[in-house]
Amino acid sequence: MSDSHIQLPSAQVLELPKHQLDTQVQKLYQQGNDRAFRGEHDRAVLSYTQAITLDPNCVLAYCARGDSFLKLKDYQKAKADYTSALKLSPALSIADGGIAQVYYELGEYETALVACNRAILREPENLEFLHSRALINKQLSDPVGVLSDCKFILECQPSDSSARWLNARAHFQMGNYQLAIFNFNQYLNLRIDDFYAHYYRGICYERLESFDRALIDLDRAIELKTDLAILYRRRGRICQQLGDFTNAMVNYDRAIELDPQMAQAYGNRADIYMNRGDYPRALIQCNQAIRFDPQLVSAHYQRGVINTEVGNLHAALADYHRLIQINPQDLKAYIQRSWIYFRHGEYAAVTTDCESIMMLDRNSVPANYLLGVVQSLSGFKQEAIYSFTKVVDAQPNFVCALYHRGLLQHDLKNEAKAMSDFQLAQEIQAQGADCSTKRDETGLYAEGLALYHMGQPETAKVILHQAALVAQKLKNTVFYRQIIFTIEALDM
Repeated sequence: MSDSHIQLPSAQVLELPKHQLDTQVQKLYQQGNDRAFRGEHDRAVLSYTQAITLDPNCVLAYCARGDSFLKLKDYQKAKADYTSALKLSPALSIADGGIAQVYYELGEYETALVACNRAILREPENLEFLHSRALINKQLSDPVGVLSDCKFILECQPSDSSARWLNARAHFQMGNYQLAIFNFNQYLNLRIDDFYAHYYRGICYERLESFDRALIDLDRAIELKTDLAILYRRRGRICQQLGDFTNAMVNYDRAIELDPQMAQAYGNRADIYMNRGDYPRALIQCNQAIRFDPQLVSAHYQRGVINTEVGNLHAALADYHRLIQINPQDLKAYIQRSWIYFRHGEYAAVTTDCESIMMLDRNSVPANYLLGVVQSLSGFKQEAIYSFTKVVDAQPNFVCALYHRGLLQHDLKNEAKAMSDFQLAQEIQAQGADCSTKRDETGLYAEGLALYHMGQPETAKVILHQAALVAQKLKNTVFYRQIIFTIEALDM
């Protein structure tokens, strides 16, 4: 969304003291002002130029002509005029204000801020300058600066809608959603039909998980603006969070109809298809999303998950490679890639990825868990115990880690510690408090072996067979063989 409906204020049009200029210069200056007021800036430039020709020291004519050049987007000439005015009158605040506007329009916000600060230093209570600085600070992603200037403006003029808007957006940017809602409410009292405000207030309610109120705002935004794709996409997301997948899909479809290249909407449709287990359609949507936005992280991640679910691990691996190229600190991508390496039997690559994760988050539960599994399978028992202990310290109800650690203690003849871990794991499961709810092949394998050592061989074999089926489904050939070997050994 943009703030195109809010403009930086122009330098003030001031009457020239008649004793400073002769009648002809005064007349030309006023003629320029009249033309500028009517939006005839080309003709206004001519009038101001004639006034400057008659009186080269006419400071305010330089500023006024600079304003007209600014409106005509001739930024070089506008800057030259404001600079000329400052040479004639170094303390002239409106000239610095004009230079600030030039740099703002050029996107050179740091330089614009310097000029605006100079103007405010000379005229600290000029609300137009404060408003300009608030806009500049918004572009510089400085919401604190925006709030500071808007506070002063609103204390002086509570009905200033543009300052109220900027104030609301600053709170929104900072995640102060309740304060943002308050300010959007105040703004909508002044401009009731601004669909942007309903849109942003709806997002605030969504992030506060007040989805019904969010939906009301998005409905209103769409009533006011029926042809904007992002409004339908946002309403689709809210419907989805309310569990209304049918209407969510209707909104995503409408968003794509309005903007066929809206990559995020394809990703949203993919999410619904994934929840339905319709992976072929989900994959098509992800491909479309990536086609229109090759840098869209969520679509690569979705496609990686889909390919993992259908057993196309090589394709999934390519997506996670791409994610890490886009963002070398993407922990989720490293975690997913490390699991694919594990299922390919590439344990050295698993270790490398887990270590990369722990350079970013040394207490990462997924990384420490998988590293522990690989260390255990590679014969590094003490190292594996250390990794699983880090998992349990972070998440005491992580049952899979407890079973694995217990097995390692059993192998090291520490029977009391082994049985303590096994029993604790079973107590957690009995209470329904296991935080590793979706058991993978490594967790089932550890649980099966633990049950065998606890004297429950038949139950152990059932769970080990489940582990084998999961490993087979996920094409984890190396670990599948390990499970089958274990089952055969137990049968001997």
